[in-house]
Amino acid sequence: GETFYDRKSNYSLGCQAVILPHNLLIVDYSLGHPGSVHDPFTFQSTCLYDEHTDLLPDGHWVWADSAYPLEPWCIAPFKRPRNGWLTKDQKTFNYHLSKVCFFIPSRATVRIQAEKDLKFAVQWIKCCIILHNMIICFE
Repeated sequence: GETFYDRKSNYSLGCQAVILPHNLLIVDYSLGHPGSVHDPFTFQSTCLYDEHTDLLPDGHWVWADSAYPLEPWCIAPFKRPRNGWLTKDQKTFNYHLSKVCFFIPSRATVRIQAEKDLKFAVQWIKCCIILHNMIICFE
């Protein structure tokens, strides 16, 4: 019902992927949250969030946008302080970070009238993720 109604007044199902920038493989994802759930909350349900010490080698991190928590292993852009400005170095960092982080808008319409339709949509998206990675691996 209404929990799947997102901030843009569309019914939506959340899918968040962690993608390697050098080969675009999807290495982790969270799927099935209602569209009304904020991205940082969805991120907290990924394996990467829970097991980052095991999954990320020492000295490695993930890039994220400004909505995500700033952690030693999760790097987000600098936010402008209240009544202040970013330094030149902070602006430069944010500029280069914006070139690494990207959002791929996509839309697939599945009419969800019952719980079985929701389960079908989740399984369909999982299949798409698997096919995406297979195509990259076999190219």
